[in-house]
Amino acid sequence: MIKFVFTRLKKFKGAIFIIAFCSIMIAVTDLMIPFLTAKFIDEILVARNVAEFYNFILLMFAIMLAAIVSHYASSILSKKILLTTANNLTEEILRHVHKLGGEVILKSDMVYLSKRVDNDATDLVTFIVDSMIDVCINFFMLVMASFLLMSIGGKWLLIFFIVAAIHFVAYKKLSMTLFERSVAVRETGSKYFTSLTDNFVYAYSIKLHCLNEKFLADFKAKFGKYFSAAIRETRIKFWFTNSDLNSGDVFRILVFLLGGLDVLAGDMTVGNLVALIGYYAFAMQAVAYFMSFGQGWQNALAAYQRLIEISSLPQDTDGDLKLSGVNFIEVRGLNCSIDGRSVLKEFSAKFERGKIYCIVGKNGAGKTTLLNFLCGMMKTDDGQINFNGLPLKLIDMPFVRENLISFVEQKEFLRNDDLSGGERRKKTITAALSKNPDVLIMDEPDNNLDDVGLKFLTAALLDGKNFRITLLVSHEEKIFNIADEIINLSRD
Repeated sequence: MIKFVFTRLKKFKGAIFIIAFCSIMIAVTDLMIPFLTAKFIDEILVARNVAEFYNFILLMFAIMLAAIVSHYASSILSKKILLTTANNLTEEILRHVHKLGGEVILKSDMVYLSKRVDNDATDLVTFIVDSMIDVCINFFMLVMASFLLMSIGGKWLLIFFIVAAIHFVAYKKLSMTLFERSVAVRETGSKYFTSLTDNFVYAYSIKLHCLNEKFLADFKAKFGKYFSAAIRETRIKFWFTNSDLNSGDVFRILVFLLGGLDVLAGDMTVGNLVALIGYYAFAMQAVAYFMSFGQGWQNALAAYQRLIEISSLPQDTDGDLKLSGVNFIEVRGLNCSIDGRSVLKEFSAKFERGKIYCIVGKNGAGKTTLLNFLCGMMKTDDGQINFNGLPLKLIDMPFVRENLISFVEQKEFLRNDDLSGGERRKKTITAALSKNPDVLIMDEPDNNLDDVGLKFLTAALLDGKNFRITLLVSHEEKIFNIADEIINLSRD
């Protein structure tokens, strides 16, 4: 997981070095505070040295200013690295998704995946970017604070080690459960978001088909699972925090008890007691960080594994033959089943340049599926599809789709929502024809078209039909009238 992210951070070496330097400066200034405070109490307030008092104020101001500048620089650079790296990682996943097989894309919930990738990429990179410096700094703080505790008295270091051991035992017992529950929260949370999105995106269809209660019931069920998983995760997180608080309180009580007794006995100055409390606080802060690091590690590991799961989905495989044109497409013995239901069975046909083919059939007969096979978006070993007599699996189909095929989908692939349905349809058809494709594939192109639009469509199909193969799915009689051949996929 660390290597996975670090390879994407190499370009930020300079910025990371500056962040490391700023973080060290912050740690050093923090460690100076207890020492200076002890000096302030013992040498200034007791001795009432005015000159030392003003020197102390100036020094504290300088330390504060250095800490502010270091914090600012570190925060800005860290944010830039985080945003850029998370975006680059998301882009990598997007490029992989765009190369998935059509079957995988059609079966995947892309709204769910988009939310999941965004959350996981951000969480993973945030953890690594924040941790790569924090681990070093907290280790430095832990070592220095331990040394300073030892300089005051060996018993303080022994007490600190006992408390640290309590933290470690608590972490080992709870870490695996935390990991499992973190994964459950991510999964149920993503599905809850998807259900919420569906209720908005499909609001019109929900109202039209009176599916309000069904969709709301699904939404409530998804929330119930997410709620349950979140509460179970919160319980584990509480025990992590509670372990830190309890052990910290025990150590604090011992510091006040034993340290107070040493002050009363004259074995420790008040300033050293204040320094002891400060060093103890830094040491416990470092211990608490490393304990919470385990929790963050488990969350990041869950995010990493989910990203790997997506990036491991099988990509489409294509040949390397780049066709200069398509004269005919031949299908032999094509079989296809979707969710255990046969939609194409021993289908064979030949589609030639200069002809318009209209594909008809009942819903679920495999019309759109056939079009997806013909443009190479779906692949099968059960049957054969040839372009110009060459097997489709040998052909560079992305190149063919980009240069030789135009595909008009059932739903317009346009982002301009200001147009009416008919206008969007005509714009989509015009864009497809302007490509001058060798193969024109249209899935119900007459959707949202009025009589004027249908005249525009039929005229466009007839204009230049001799220079291309035209395949259409339609239920419109006016389309049937201009078709050279009607292929019925319904078997009854």
